[in-house]
Amino acid sequence: MLRNELPRIVIHDGGYMKKPAKGKGPEMDGDQIKENLSQNPAVYRLIAENMYDALYTLDTDGRFTFVNDVALERSSYDRERFIGKSFLEFVRPEDRAKVQKNFKAVMCGEIVPAYELSYVNASGKSIWVEINATPLIDQGDIFGVLVVSRDITERKRTEEELKLHRSNLEGLIESRTAELRIANEQLQGEINEHKKTEEALCSSESYYRTIFQNTGTAMVIMEEDTTISLSNAECEKFVGYRPSDLEGKRRAIEFVARNDLQRILDYQKLRKSEPEKAPGSYELKIVDRFGNVRDVHITIATIPDTQKTIASFLDITEQKKMEVALKESEAKYRHIFENAMEGIFQTTPDGSLIDVNPAFAHIFGYKSPQDIIKSVKDVTYEIYADPNQRARLKQLLDKQGHVHNFETECRRKDGTRMWISMNVRVVQACNDRDAFYEGTLVDITERKKIQEDLENKSRSLEETNIALRVLLKQRDEDKTGLEEKILHNIKELVLPYVDRLRTGQSSKDSVIVDIIESNLNEILSPFIKSMASRYANFTPKEIQIADLMKKGKTTKEISQILNLSPRTIDIHRYNIRRKLNINKKKVNLQSYLLTLT
Repeated sequence: MLRNELPRIVIHDGGYMKKPAKGKGPEMDGDQIKENLSQNPAVYRLIAENMYDALYTLDTDGRFTFVNDVALERSSYDRERFIGKSFLEFVRPEDRAKVQKNFKAVMCGEIVPAYELSYVNASGKSIWVEINATPLIDQGDIFGVLVVSRDITERKRTEEELKLHRSNLEGLIESRTAELRIANEQLQGEINEHKKTEEALCSSESYYRTIFQNTGTAMVIMEEDTTISLSNAECEKFVGYRPSDLEGKRRAIEFVARNDLQRILDYQKLRKSEPEKAPGSYELKIVDRFGNVRDVHITIATIPDTQKTIASFLDITEQKKMEVALKESEAKYRHIFENAMEGIFQTTPDGSLIDVNPAFAHIFGYKSPQDIIKSVKDVTYEIYADPNQRARLKQLLDKQGHVHNFETECRRKDGTRMWISMNVRVVQACNDRDAFYEGTLVDITERKKIQEDLENKSRSLEETNIALRVLLKQRDEDKTGLEEKILHNIKELVLPYVDRLRTGQSSKDSVIVDIIESNLNEILSPFIKSMASRYANFTPKEIQIADLMKKGKTTKEISQILNLSPRTIDIHRYNIRRKLNINKKKVNLQSYLLTLT
């Protein structure tokens, strides 16, 4: 018995109130049921045994004094394994400090928010639970702690799966992540709202009544015809009616959706005829007073020695929506995956193909994704033309986590070579799975051929241009040499004799000589202009003298050839040095002129 013992009443047949025999008294109404429940801890114990959550009570030293059947079933231990043992024996070492701190805070009367932790049961299964702890108070003294442990393993698994799918979808279809994000936010909002409700629980006059009224789970006790005889405040969130509007006035089957009604009625009949075959928990849809439909998970059991049943309800509407959204996202992703023009793939780091789309299989000459996955055991040696390229790709992925536009040569199924360009990223491990590579690729063989042709043509044009430049340079050199040769021959072989003819002829013959000289100068003028470009502002006579000096002629020889006095030649030499800006420098004029050729 509890330290704050409840008023004693007569208990029959194993601690449960029996329904009054016919003729021995009227049937109890809702108020009488409440009164009896408040006076009969056995019924509250039955409630604890049939609620959806695991329930524990601890003494002031943290030892178990009570565990319900849900806790035993979940942990796979028998009751003797718990009673009298410290709760720390069942907590992971890394969580013990946190749990011990929260236990002490509850024992001090503090309100401790709900928190999550995981443990491994006797079967080796990892289970996540959400813990709510409430102090047990007797006349102002705390004599223990009531712990409600909710199994959130499925919720955790759903969250992890959602994270994994979101991670995969982000790399390929970013536009779809909004739907999953909204669903996740809605789920998180529901979780936060649920936590707020559970944090609002506080101690009451009886911890069994606290369990029923404030557990956070909608609970009802129903008569044989499903009339609701007792309900807690959470039921209003499900059906929109307060307990006072439900108890003795409404039947539970009134809130069952039409499509589920016959199934629920069949369960009810089976529970009467063959209770052991009737399911203890199942899912259904309910409709509240406003017409809103919810998905719920119900846990139901018959109260021994009565025709009554007790049921608890868990709202799984958001979970169902999330599952639908997840399936829709997977279908959209699969549609894009199957119909994409690019090859999409997932491989393990050691080269095994995990999944590929049809385009990937066709690029490498296989009929289907199943065909290439079955045939190719290691892409390093069966796909890559050079296995070293695969090793190089792995090095880049290990260093950067992603690679863009990685080009490499590969082999098709028939052995022909091809070029591909890949975008690859590393998908990190999740849920005990090893990391894998995920990416897309395109066939760039034709582009490579075009690039190679362009490079070859460019190389050929470059070689042709070089040859043409050599030929043009050679032609210019030949032209310049020919001009200089003609100019030199006329000046050396013709003009000196013309000058001599002028000195020894009559005036009549001198006119003819002048005509000959004029015609020769007219013929030489283009060549002299060409040479003048090299001797910027030289006069024609200075150009003639400079050219003769380059050929090694002395002043005397030049004066004889040009029929000028040596003094005149010296003046022209001075002007040439001045125009070349070397008149004040100790530079040999002939050598300097040779450098200007």
